[in-house]
Amino acid sequence: MKRLIFSIVVLGALSAPAFAGAATLSFATDNASVGIGNPFEIAILLDTENDVNAVEAAFVIPSGLELVKTSNGNAIVSFWIEQPNYDTATRMLSFSGIIPGGYSGTGQLLKVTLKANVAGPITLSFDRARTAVYQNSPDGTLEPINVLSLALRAVPALASAKAPIADTAPPEAFTPLVARDSQLYDGAWTLVFATQDKGSGIAYYEVSESSARTINPNTLAWTKAESPYRLDNQTPARYIYVRAFDEQGNIRTELYTQERPFSWLDGLVLGILIGALILFIFWKRTKKRFYASL
Repeated sequence: MKRLIFSIVVLGALSAPAFAGAATLSFATDNASVGIGNPFEIAILLDTENDVNAVEAAFVIPSGLELVKTSNGNAIVSFWIEQPNYDTATRMLSFSGIIPGGYSGTGQLLKVTLKANVAGPITLSFDRARTAVYQNSPDGTLEPINVLSLALRAVPALASAKAPIADTAPPEAFTPLVARDSQLYDGAWTLVFATQDKGSGIAYYEVSESSARTINPNTLAWTKAESPYRLDNQTPARYIYVRAFDEQGNIRTELYTQERPFSWLDGLVLGILIGALILFIFWKRTKKRFYASL
């Protein structure tokens, strides 16, 4: 079934004017009616005419809805600053990430699986103060945005949805890089990595620093990690393994080794990632001042 986007423009107190040509964040689902007790999926979409390279979003999951899981499969974000995080006290789901090189068009940021526990109307709306899009430019400019809400209705249980297709493929191949920059960890040696999983989405990463090469990565000592990762050994180990797990437990293991020459392409990718990260940090610092001026 073709996806439908059931939405109402929400800007501040619902009365502020929309920005022409602004980036739009919205929710999308297959049906405006959901069955009580039946999990259903909501996609969070970004539609932008201008190139953008960072996004931050947050929304409340209303009472009567239960969060089942989140998935970043098929996400246009490839470098997560804050993995999707659900605060049970405030019922707020938030996330932020970078799109190295920029992005324009319509793409999926996140997929959320929810379940309704009671009958009645449901509205999902972005928290305007915690939702922003960052232009792909060197001057730290925030893109004007429109945010759309989604109206649903929970009804007595409908026929169960089709079973999801099993994900048996590992995350995509990637190349870990080691470098240092004065803007990251005070110039400490840092490991940078990122990949995607088009099926169920990336769950987490692990890193192992080893002085010896191994044919069986399961024999190594692993540490959960997020990129950029400050290496424990500041005289970088000769072999640094990174493995990515998707939500179904499939694993992709990659190796950084000093034996592999550092190519111009590696330097370009690393420069884009570090540059985007620094811009994102600058954006985070200036965001509050931006909203205070509205």
